[in-house]
Amino acid sequence: MPKVTNFEHNGIILQTSEPPESMGSLGNNVIGLVGTAPNKDASVPTNGWFRISNFTQAALLDPTGAEAGSLFQVVQQILKVVSVPIYVVVVPVGATATDTMNNVIGGIDGTTGQRKGLQALAGTLDELTIIGAPGFTATKAVATEFAAFGKRIRARVVLDGIDGTVAAQCAYSTDLGSGNMERCLLVHQMPAVYSKAASKNVFLPPSSLAIAALASVAQWESPGNQVTNAEDVSRLVEYNIIDSATEGGLLNSYGVSYYARTTLGGFSLLGNRSLTGKFISYIGLEDALGRKLIATGQKAMAKNLTKSFMEQEIKRINDWLATLIASETIPGGKVYLHPELNSVENYKNGKWYIVIEYGRYAPNETMVYQLNASDEIIEEFLEEVL
Repeated sequence: MPKVTNFEHNGIILQTSEPPESMGSLGNNVIGLVGTAPNKDASVPTNGWFRISNFTQAALLDPTGAEAGSLFQVVQQILKVVSVPIYVVVVPVGATATDTMNNVIGGIDGTTGQRKGLQALAGTLDELTIIGAPGFTATKAVATEFAAFGKRIRARVVLDGIDGTVAAQCAYSTDLGSGNMERCLLVHQMPAVYSKAASKNVFLPPSSLAIAALASVAQWESPGNQVTNAEDVSRLVEYNIIDSATEGGLLNSYGVSYYARTTLGGFSLLGNRSLTGKFISYIGLEDALGRKLIATGQKAMAKNLTKSFMEQEIKRINDWLATLIASETIPGGKVYLHPELNSVENYKNGKWYIVIEYGRYAPNETMVYQLNASDEIIEEFLEEVL
């Protein structure tokens, strides 16, 4: 007889399938810094990122013990507060301050294609959540470069304020404007920490300890009210927790954070908002959600847009939101297909729209205690006594 063309197999075929992978947690903070380290060990590259996660690796920024350059003390102070990966890009010290600043801004070498300065932070093994260049970001030129880069990689930016009065700092904040500054935290004055090399306290750039404070809390939490390792500050700022008319209140109203003594002891970082007035914790949450969706969405690309696939994706994200709600990362959320944008034309073009609505916890910025004397309570008391 001729071959049976529709015969497949005289036996069993076992087919298995897996549900969509868990999206996992939002992850921890990762810091990216640009600066100088003229005495660095040969194992630390110039204009290339170097990953630091402990004090042994941090010591390679200056094995001589001189604590030279802008990066050594900053990295030390961060590691004293929180254990997170720190990527540093060491740039050469220029002949002038302007030359060094240009090295920090960096760019891409037209001949070799090498990324230099700030641009060398692209392509790190971990996704950066916080970037800065303590000692170099107190000018509008550098601040705008870091703000643009931070927006591109979805990282918050901690900037140095100018070395000036409260009024001058507020004017500088206004000069920076809003624009790309939404994810930027501007810090007012310089904190002092002890230096073994100098055998005394030395002042660090304003953003130094603020970076440590921001990294010590979750991305969706505010760094405000975090006690720092500052032993002194370059300019004292008037602060009173029950007085809204202080210098500190004025700085905060312009989106500027600062260090001040509080009842917690020592100097705390005070400020919850970015340069646009938006809570910096809102920016961190939005970035964390965005990074996770991007990272986990790749596996779903090029799949056929079937009913079961689309329902599976909606369920996957809804399950993820449920874990964020349970951990009190967000107060609530829901996922659904956009009712208007999911049109026939968009579907034919391979495009579909998933709407993710979520709530955000606000930081405790203003507490209002109402002390009400009550005659009714006295009346009840007298009834019991008489």
